[in-house]
Order: sequence, then C-alpha cells, then structure tokens
Amino acid sequence: MSSYYPHRPPHAASADELASRMQTNGAYRTPAAPAQQQPPALGWDQRPQQSQAQPQYQEPAIQQPAVMAQTTGTHWPQFVNNNRLIGALVAGFGATQLATMFGYWIYGLGIMEGPLDFAFFNGVILTPNATANEAGFAVSQWFAGMGFHYFNGMVFALAYALVIFPWLGKTHTTGSNLARSLGMGMFLATASCGWWIPALHPEDVIGIDPGFFSINLGWGTVLGVYLWHVVWAVALGLFFNPQD
Repeated sequence: MSSYYPHRPPHAASADELASRMQTNGAYRTPAAPAQQQPPALGWDQRPQQSQAQPQYQEPAIQQPAVMAQTTGTHWPQFVNNNRLIGALVAGFGATQLATMFGYWIYGLGIMEGPLDFAFFNGVILTPNATANEAGFAVSQWFAGMGFHYFNGMVFALAYALVIFPWLGKTHTTGSNLARSLGMGMFLATASCGWWIPALHPEDVIGIDPGFFSINLGWGTVLGVYLWHVVWAVALGLFFNPQD
C-alpha cells in the first residue's frame, strides 16, 4: 500500500518540533561537564602535618647583672680626691709600713746579708751616744730612729700629695699616679745613696766609710735601698690615688 496521502497537505515544522527531533535522533546533545580528577590518596607518612598553634608572644626576661648593686658609701679614690690631707697621711703611713717590712725581710732574697734597718740609720743620727745593752743593741736609739723613720715617711708623702702632685697637673688613671709616685721614690733612693748615707753616716758612726754613692757598703745595699723605695712608691701611688 502506498504511504502517500494526497488528502493530507504538507506543513512546516516548528522550532520545538525540530529540536525534539534532533534530540531524539542524537544530532544535538548538550556537552557534559568534564569530570574532575580526584587527587590520589596519600599514605599516613605523606599526609600534611596539622599546623600547630602559634605560640603567644612573651616579653624577654630582663637579665639581672652579676653584681646587683655597689655598696653604699664613698670609695677610697673618691674620698682621697675630696680629702687630700687625710689621704696623704694614710698613704704615707701605709707605704712606710710596707716598705719597712720589706726592708727587714730583704735578706731573704739573698741581696743583703742582713736586714735594711732604716731605724738604725736614723737612730745613730739622733742619739749617737746611746748606751747599748749586753747584746750590743741600743734599745732607746732604735725606737728613736724608728719613730723618726715613720715621721719622715709621712712627711715625704705629704710633700708629694700636697705640693708635687698638684704641681704635675690633673690625672685620670691609676697608672699615671703610679708613675708619679715611682718618680718620687727614685728621687729619694738616689738622694739616700748619693748623699744621706755617705754624709750623715761616716766611718766613726757606723764603723765603715760608705764611700761614693754608698758603694763600700756593697752593691746589695745600694740595690736594697732602691728596692725599698720602689715598694714605698708603689704603695704610695696605690693609697694616694685620686681620680680628677
């Protein structure tokens, strides 16, 4: 049988009909969205570590000094700077005491055969006619010489502190003070060996002519006199140590 139907007139298809036919025949399909790739599963040792909580800010601790605080009061250099007279007296006594001890112990260094006794040198000048005891020791002469010896040490310290030291100008270091006091000590040692011992201790007083620069008493005695004054000068410079 023929499928042609002459009694059914042809008609134009609408847009909806065309779209329906294309979907049915597969001519028009809506493109599908691309599939998202899933990341591969990580093992337990490959998993990112969870971020730890950020530590809160803490102010740094204040470090305490090793020495918490200085002792109260005035330190000795400051005291000497404000009290030159008292400082000079203390320095003179301390320096003379230390040097006198060194003089009695100097023979232990092998420089002299006996002690360097300035009390004897001064005593024979003050009391040349003092009577000695059975041991040949004049007690009154020795004590008179020792007292005069300390008096001389303190007077020289006063002259250094109140006259020579200010004349040399201001100083700021202990080293410069020691240089000044050593200069004073070397002057006194030279005066002792070059004039004081030879002129005031003749042969009829001490039993031997000291000679030029006291050389007849032995080089050990001359060296001992200089070392004695070095000890005195160093002690003087450390005790009388103002900081201008």
